[in-house]
Order: sequence, then structure tokens, then C-alpha cells
Amino acid sequence: MKLSLLQENLNSALSHVSRFVSPKTHLPILSNILFSTDSGRLKLTATNLEIGINYWIGAKIETEGSFTIPSKEISEFISYLPSGKIDLSLDKQQLLKLTSPKAESVFSTSPDADFPKLSSLDPSFSLELDSEMLRQTVTQVAFAAATDDSRPVLTAVYCLFSPDKLTIVGTDGFRLSLKEIKMVNPLDLDGKESLIYLIPSRSLVEISKLAKPNTKIKFGPTTDQNQLVFVMDDAELVSRLIEGEYPDYSRIIPETFSTKIFLNREEFAQAIKMASVFARESANVVKFSLKQNALEISSNAPQLGQNKITIDARIEGDPLDIAFNYKFVSDYLGVASGEEVIIELNESLSPGLFRDQADPSLIHIIMPVRIQD
Repeated sequence: MKLSLLQENLNSALSHVSRFVSPKTHLPILSNILFSTDSGRLKLTATNLEIGINYWIGAKIETEGSFTIPSKEISEFISYLPSGKIDLSLDKQQLLKLTSPKAESVFSTSPDADFPKLSSLDPSFSLELDSEMLRQTVTQVAFAAATDDSRPVLTAVYCLFSPDKLTIVGTDGFRLSLKEIKMVNPLDLDGKESLIYLIPSRSLVEISKLAKPNTKIKFGPTTDQNQLVFVMDDAELVSRLIEGEYPDYSRIIPETFSTKIFLNREEFAQAIKMASVFARESANVVKFSLKQNALEISSNAPQLGQNKITIDARIEGDPLDIAFNYKFVSDYLGVASGEEVIIELNESLSPGLFRDQADPSLIHIIMPVRIQD
């Protein structure tokens, strides 16, 4: 194997690919990145057996070949090199010689025989989504999915495809984010009325990072239907699908409300930040008390002190005291974009529904915290 390429291209590719390497594994080969030549380009491959990536970069290929090399060391070394041309050559003893204008190094490598082969897209069926639409939707939904594996199904994002609509839901059991997107061009679901995929939230986040603006992302199942393949311009991501029955999220979305609060988003977000200084010392709890034309936000930390902030609000309906985990409120405000946020409530122990005036297709639900008398 012999090729040359630019340091800046290889460094960028390694920064993407190294995120998919398994940091702790009983299989040493999973700590490596696979380098292989492919149709005149260099392909880098990494996997942790749950999610994997193929990433292509331009190179001048003189001799075809492949090898695997530890991710941590090669990524770190390449990042230290100055920009410019790099030559790579692999000898018969599996030693990789790496030459740059001011450095010459030799790395031990391993053959690719034991490296897992990533599955391919089933050529009989695939869909296309706009990259910007997917990126925005993932940002608004994926953060609400669970991060621990105690209930694996909650680490997934629920994706329901119908010909004219895409519904995406994330929940960890304490909050829920739901986005409905009307399709400009109807989806061809190969004769099916709908398709449901439970996709790990991490996979969707990685796709949104890799996707280039104003492009299409092609995706579909593998032939065994156990994985999804996402195909982009220079990258291909293969993700396992999570098995199980997703909770019936529609049951916790209230249909009517007794109280509505209209708030300026930026003023509300700033008040939550101030309250968080105290709430962090007291189970993250912030209390909302509805006053006349105002919302009082309070937090109390026995060893630190207490705090009350009053912000202007337009309130419709019954007075109410309710408490939330401030982190959940803050996370939602971080993905809202409108000038005004609406909170719809019923009782102090009923879910609160948060809406963004600028994006009616997004709803967010947060379960309240019981207020201590």
C-alpha cells in the first residue's frame, strides 16, 4: 500500500472517525481504525459494534492495500504534524512508514482480517431526508432521550414515517420532546402505510454532526433489517436499531389545560439561570408561582440561601404553584427559537406542556416535581 494525501484532510477525517472507536473493549481490534483504499480514495472505518462509520477522503493512490492502527496514537500524531503533504507506505512486515516534510515515522499495524465488516444499505429500499431539516429536528428532540441503559428503549428516538409526515419523539420518562414535520414531497414507503424505527439518539446526533448543509441524506435498512445505514457525501454511518416497544407517548400529552402562561423566552431563560445557582444545591428544583401578570420563580438551598425572581407574564386561567427540575426547563429553552414561550398547565402534579410560538410543530412536556410543604 502506498499513497499520499494532505495532513489537514487526514486530521479532519480522524477527528470524526475516532469518535466511533470503542474506548473500553475486550476486543483490541475495536480500538483500531481501518485504513483501506477504495476506488481511488482512502477510506477510514471504525466501529464499537453498535454504531460504525466509513469515511472517505481524497488521496493519490499508487498501490492498493489496507491495515488497522490504534486510533488514539495515530489521531494524536497526525494532529501534531504541520499542514501539507503526507506520504504513507506499508511494507510486507506490516510496518507503516509515514513521511512529512519534517518528520519520518514508523508505526506497527495489524492486518484487517479480524476487523468487523460494516453492513451495507439494502439496495431494494431507501429514503431521502433534507440534512438541515434532520439536523434541526435532532437538536430539538434527541436531548430528551435517556442516556443510561436501565431502559434501553428510552435511549432511542422514536421515528414514525408516513407518506406525508414524519413524527420524531424522544423521552427519558421525565420529559418528552415531539416534533411533527409535514413532508413537502410525499415519501414512497414501498407500499407500506408507515414505518417505525427506534434509532439510538447518539446515532442521530452523530449524523447531524456529519451531514453537510443543503444536502440530502439517503438512508434505509440493511438486508437483515437489524441496522440502518445513512449515506452522505463523504461518509456512511451504520447504526443498530433498538428493539422493544416504545411507550405510548400520546397518553401523557394533555388535551386541555386550565392555565396558560405567556413568557418572553430570553427573560425566562435568564431567570432560570439565576435560579439554578441555588437549585443545584437542592435537587435541581425550581418553583413556579403564578401572580397577577407575573411569574415568580424561586429556589431554596438550605446551606446556601434562597432566591426569588419575578418576571412579566401574561396568565390565562387558574392560579397555580408547580415545581420542575430546572435542567429540564433550561434544556428546552436552549432549543426553542421564538420570542415567546407558552407553558400550559393543569394541576401541580400534572405534566406541563411547553410550546414555542415560532415553531408550533414542536411540543415539549416536563413532569413536575412534588412541592415540599
